[in-house]
This record gives sequence, C-alpha cells and structure tokens, in this order.
Amino acid sequence: MTGVEGITRTVPGSAEWTALLARIGSGAKDRDLNDENPFDQVAALKRAGFGTLRLPPEQGGAGFSVPQLFSAVIDVARADPIVAHIFRTHFWFVEERLRTSSDASSARWLHKVAEGKLFGNAFSERGSHAVGSLVFNTRLLPDGSGGYRLDGEKFYSTGTLFSDYLTVTATTDHDSVATVVVPAGRAGVRLIDDWDGFGQRRTGTGTTTFAGVAVAADEVLTDASYDAEPEPTVQYASLQLFIHAVVAGILASVVDDGVTLLRSRDRSFSHAPAERPTDDPLLQRQLGELASTASIARAAVLDAAEALAAATASEIDGVPDASLAAEAQLRAAKVKVHLDDVAPEAATRLLELGGASAASRQRNLDRHWRNIRTITLHNPVSYKARVIGQNLLHGTPVPANAYF
Repeated sequence: MTGVEGITRTVPGSAEWTALLARIGSGAKDRDLNDENPFDQVAALKRAGFGTLRLPPEQGGAGFSVPQLFSAVIDVARADPIVAHIFRTHFWFVEERLRTSSDASSARWLHKVAEGKLFGNAFSERGSHAVGSLVFNTRLLPDGSGGYRLDGEKFYSTGTLFSDYLTVTATTDHDSVATVVVPAGRAGVRLIDDWDGFGQRRTGTGTTTFAGVAVAADEVLTDASYDAEPEPTVQYASLQLFIHAVVAGILASVVDDGVTLLRSRDRSFSHAPAERPTDDPLLQRQLGELASTASIARAAVLDAAEALAAATASEIDGVPDASLAAEAQLRAAKVKVHLDDVAPEAATRLLELGGASAASRQRNLDRHWRNIRTITLHNPVSYKARVIGQNLLHGTPVPANAYF
C-alpha cells in the first residue's frame, strides 16, 4: 500500500485488498437484514483508492485498464453488491473526465477524484417524459451575476447519499440540456433517503431536490442542444455493464453461500442418495452448476469490458471509433439478456441446497434474489434482445441514450 494525497492505496489482488473485502463482506448480510446504510464500508473503499483505479499513476491513480476495473467491481459486489453499486456513476464521471482530460475543467475534477472524492448522480426524474428523452423539469437558469440557479427534483439518485459531489442534468433557459457538478452539501441541496425497493435497498437511490442552488460557471460540464447529433460513445455501455458486473459479483456470493449452507447441514432425508448433504451427488451437481453460472457471468462481463477498452483506446479527441463503440454497446446488451435469464434462477436454486431451513430470515439468503431482480429491472430486457436481433438482421443502430 502507498499513500497518495491522503489515500492509502490498496491494490486489488493484494492481501490488503482481500482483507478489506472480507471486512466489507462480513457485515453485508446483517446490514441488509437490518436495513443499514454502508457508510463506513464506502468510506473504507474511498480511503483505499477504489474510486481512483482508472486514473493514470501520474494523476494519482492505479492506472487500471477497463477490464481490470470491472474485475475489481465484481470483487466488491461479491463482498457487498450495495457498496459496489454506489460507485456506478462515479466511474462514469471519471471516464468522462479522462476522455476530455486535456481540458482544464476535466483536469480540475480529476484532481478531486485523486483526492478521494466520490461523485454521485441526479439524472432521472419521475413524470410522464420518456426515459432517455433528455427532457427534464429541473431548470438551470442564469442568476444575473455570471452564475446560475438550479431548481428541481430528481429520483433514482443512486449514490448521492454517500457522495461528495453530485452530477445533475437540467434544462436551460435556451432549451438545451446542461450537466453540472455541485457539492452534495451546498445550500439548497436536499438528499432524501426514500428509496423503498425490495432489493439493493441501501444504495442511496432516493430523491434529491434542488432549491435555488448556486452553480458557478465553471461547474457547468456540458450544455448541448436537444437535437444535437449524438457522437459515438462507450459511456452508455459502461454504465450498463457496471450493473451486470454487480450481478456477476452477487452470483459469486451465491456460490460462497451455497458452500457454507451445505457444510452447515448435519442431516438429510431418509430417501436421499447420501447420508450427509456434502456427499450427496445431486447437491454437489447443483452447487457445481451454480459455480459454472457465476464463472460464465464473470467471463461475459470481462469480455464486454474488453470491447469497452478497445473502443476507449480508439478515441481521437475524446470520440471513439463508431463501429467499436457500437460493438461495445451490443456486447454489454448481450450480457444483460443472458444474465437476466440465468441469474435470478441461480439465486432461487441456492435455496434448494438447504431446504426449508434456507428460508430462515436470519440466514437472509433471499437477499441475493431480491438484489439481482432489482438490478435486472433497470432497463427492459425485451427491448435489448430486440435491438440485438434488429442489428443482426438489418444493421439497425442501438439507441443513443444511457438507458439502453
């Protein structure tokens, strides 16, 4: 471990990293059971430099490749998928700033990342506007003194409760879409912990309101016309693949709990093929199938991450090769179509390794299914599968928004 601007670097794969994840994982079941926010666990990962993994060493990071990052995300999700999910839009923010790192504004924000700051999001809104339409009721208006005033309400603000800064989308006075960054503790910002999902419950995915929040001119990241022609990007694919990396981590945890569950059983049924559950060939096979599902999930995510890396490496002035960007989006979509089918089934079959005792509330094994099912609801899998088919048949491009 090395110190970097107050951060004690803990490198994924090291003994220190393994110990950190063990500490995070040791309380995950009970935090979910007791509905507790993982503030200490998120803070521990921040101190370990988790949020800086993609920064080059000269900028205070570990210089991780895209696949290396996703591998680390899977590991964190194996320990606690709630904690891993909280960092989702942080890594999107980092990737966007790296894409434009030659800009003074991006360099300034990357310095904040290197200091260990965490960036959350306030993008989505409730209401009748189509998801992904970039039409927002939140408004960014001039304040008459060279700055702006931000007013509105957001929901699904994953990670904001744990973040130092919030990335916010808003409609401007000239009917464009602006993205701004404001400190989470600034006057007029209110974080409401009201996400009531049955899974991924403590991710801070609640309401965020802005009432006359002051925004400086240099806190405006982008200001783009609604009808601007979208440039090729890998960031939408990255956002989507991240939640599938969380699913892959949960599946690894399913296997861990399956081993523990079988080893904890002292008796079986009188008509079982073996006296001890750990010697039962049927249960051994079922555990092996769960392990195979988890292994393939990890491989699929990392394969898609390689496509993201190839597209990222092709960037010229921050814009990737269009065909490589499209391939990255399609490969991430294929991961979702597959995992949405096999992952909930795997979480269900875990319970069969323990019989009725596996339904014990204290064991809390149902959290795996609840967490997976909640994540799979982020975007309709049927739309993804159809787009993949359309692309194969007609070369139809994938939708150009972060919600595909």
